[in-house]
Amino acid sequence: MNRRDALKLAAAGALITAVSAQAEEDVYKNLQEMKPENPDKLDKGELKHTPQITLADKDTMGYTPVQITIGQGGIMHPSTKDHWIYAIELYADNKLVGRSELEAEISRGMAAFAVKLDNVKVLKARSSCNLHGIWTSTVTL
Repeated sequence: MNRRDALKLAAAGALITAVSAQAEEDVYKNLQEMKPENPDKLDKGELKHTPQITLADKDTMGYTPVQITIGQGGIMHPSTKDHWIYAIELYADNKLVGRSELEAEISRGMAAFAVKLDNVKVLKARSSCNLHGIWTSTVTL
């Protein structure tokens, strides 16, 4: 086999490995948008998955610390090899302003961002659970 053929085979093998790894990773991600049955009265499973958005005071540079914790009412989402939050996103007026990717067992469902909120009307946080889909909370400013 000549060098060119060997390089082609190596490149094809690397591509197959990358595609297989991505497909395997996606098996663990539920991409379904979830909504609580009754937004005014969340059950324990809904509380566990719904992001809680907490704002602190704006700093001297004009940024507001925004903390997103996954879980409400004293119920925190677990982080086990079989059940974890794999991503948290923050949107300001539907523009993505922050994303945090999390690893099972090593990191837990919490993220913090510093964002300029001048003229922003709505903050939206999304949490992505590998088993139970994508959950959303909004805060009107």
